[in-house]
Amino acid sequence: MKRLILTGLVVLLFVLLAAPTALSYWEERQLTFDGDWNHQLDNNLNWSADCRWIAYDTRAFSGGIGNTLTLEKVNIVSQEVVTIYNASNPDPTSGFGPGTAAVSYFPAEDMVIAIRGIDGVQYGGTARFGAMVSPTDGSVGGADYVIADARDVTEPFTPGALRGGTHRHEPSGDGQWIGFTYNDRIMEGLGKNLRTIGVTKLGIPVEVDEALGNQDGVGFTVLVVKVIPQAEITPGSDDIFQASEDSWVGEKGYQKEDGTWQRARAFIGKTVTSAGGVRNEVYIVDIPEDITVAGPDGPLEGTATTFPMPPLGTVQRRLTWSDSDCAGIIRCSLDGSRIAFTRGGQIQLISPLGGDAVQATSLAAGATKPWWDPSGDYIYCVSDNSIWRTNVIEGDAQFGQSERITDATLYPGSSPDALCVAPNGQWIAFNRKLNRGDGTVVNQIFIAAIPLQ
Repeated sequence: MKRLILTGLVVLLFVLLAAPTALSYWEERQLTFDGDWNHQLDNNLNWSADCRWIAYDTRAFSGGIGNTLTLEKVNIVSQEVVTIYNASNPDPTSGFGPGTAAVSYFPAEDMVIAIRGIDGVQYGGTARFGAMVSPTDGSVGGADYVIADARDVTEPFTPGALRGGTHRHEPSGDGQWIGFTYNDRIMEGLGKNLRTIGVTKLGIPVEVDEALGNQDGVGFTVLVVKVIPQAEITPGSDDIFQASEDSWVGEKGYQKEDGTWQRARAFIGKTVTSAGGVRNEVYIVDIPEDITVAGPDGPLEGTATTFPMPPLGTVQRRLTWSDSDCAGIIRCSLDGSRIAFTRGGQIQLISPLGGDAVQATSLAAGATKPWWDPSGDYIYCVSDNSIWRTNVIEGDAQFGQSERITDATLYPGSSPDALCVAPNGQWIAFNRKLNRGDGTVVNQIFIAAIPLQ
């Protein structure tokens, strides 16, 4: 009988720990503690599909991604840490990385994608790719990854392959596409290292010539946003010289006025104002389902003197005309109806169809780093050393009202960062920088339970 009672108590304790109610209202809990490396979420899709694991990179204290070789995950109940992948360097004295970081989970598979450097090539913004790793139980060896985006830096270039480095890889809601930011190695050599945005459509393998730095990929990869050097932009036009801070619009795109669904990515574009200044604005690019056909601007693979150009059917549109910068990583509601961004120190919302933006937050200390609740009814953001939740239910009398959900006094000077809400809407994960005791600051992972509405 005593054994049965003890067993029952153990089971009850596990259930309480596993349930969202294990945490007091708005209470946060630290998950990682090792002080020898960072546990960096990096504003990505860090939750596993079953909402039991959070993936992160072990960002090096010096040298950044190039010196980071390990991806890990932590269990939110047991706090068990598992090494997902180790990009071990066979020659640590070479200074060639390879480097790995910025990990994201696929929406319905036990698979992640992360930055990886290229073997034998110095790690850098124009020398990296998306490496897919599955399963995430630590059984995958250092060479056992799948290359998403093909790379070809030797002429003749190959359609479906790019010539540089991809970064911040984000799987689409259906898991069939990868979005990313990109820098081109060929244009870098011409003094035109402009960041832009591309996509990989998985399931269309691309093979390239064998050469140092060239790699086959399991998807067809193109750029979807056109950028031109700042000096060549007509002031006051909609042309841009950088595209970044991007994300997918909705789980399956956005619904057009005719009722059809359109796959798209929203992003921040750097414009040149009529007065000659630089202004960050919100843009969107519609992406065709068939990205294998070249558009009117030039070949998909680019040339020795030009960027790879977007495929036929891409439509790049400007959504805002602002008197102050739009900022931060764009975040979109899962239904694709609203795009969140920061402007004037507050979170704003705009439709992918265009129109006026609506201010969502009015926090005295400003608001940054928005992340949608899966329901679309709330946005989480950072303000005044805390995480806040804001009502964004259209037509609701409480629209725009915000509540603080973490205690600002617990960790003075260590504001929450890199928010990421679990797909089931029951947890929010985030980073805090903590002093490990010798003056070294380490990124640690925390979670807070989200009360049921």
